[in-house]
Amino acid sequence: MNRGFGMITAFLILIAALGIGGTALCGERKNYAKENERYALLETTFRERTKKILEEQGFRDSGVTLTWTREEGGVRSYRAEIHHRRIQCLERDDRERLTESLRWEEFSREVASLCIVYT
Repeated sequence: MNRGFGMITAFLILIAALGIGGTALCGERKNYAKENERYALLETTFRERTKKILEEQGFRDSGVTLTWTREEGGVRSYRAEIHHRRIQCLERDDRERLTESLRWEEFSREVASLCIVYT
């Protein structure tokens, strides 16, 4: 009788521990999902803004690819690749001016770093 009671008690403790752990993980997943939504909105806005600026400067049909890595503490670092053949023909100073016009202060405040590369 004691052995059966001990096994039932251990089983109930195990279920309670898993339930508490699951609840904590669920809250963590919700925070992660909110963070992903916030960054997704920033990324979409950055892409649209970048394409608009490129089009205004004569680089129609440019491709913009964003990749990111998550640093310690949850902050992200981004690499923006701008795809347009004519940009490669620009002088270094012209490319630097283009890069400065593409940097978006609101986006740069939210991320650890933003590297813009032309391919």
